[in-house]
Amino acid sequence: MKVWFILLLLGLVPELALAGEIRGAVLHGGKSVGQGVDIEVRCGTNLYSTVTDKYGSYRLFLPENGTCRLQIKYQSQTPSREIVSFDDSTRYDLTLEKDGDQYVLRRK
Repeated sequence: MKVWFILLLLGLVPELALAGEIRGAVLHGGKSVGQGVDIEVRCGTNLYSTVTDKYGSYRLFLPENGTCRLQIKYQSQTPSREIVSFDDSTRYDLTLEKDGDQYVLRRK
């Protein structure tokens, strides 16, 4: 029974070990955007989502590597930018800036 359980765990570990973490904070005007801002990351046809905490921070695990698109829903707009997911943790601190009447998402 122990052997069967260990084999089951070993089968799950590679899936978890390959997951890359995307984390960071979102700022607007030098201040946190606050809690509840929706963040979506699209990698190919897969979509992953999270929301910011009270400090404007976010954390998301992506089970695949490569180029993805991160989008933020903020004040009825959805600025986005390209990101890259790796096996390891990657920090993307982002700043929302106005360009005319549209928000642009820049890496801090």
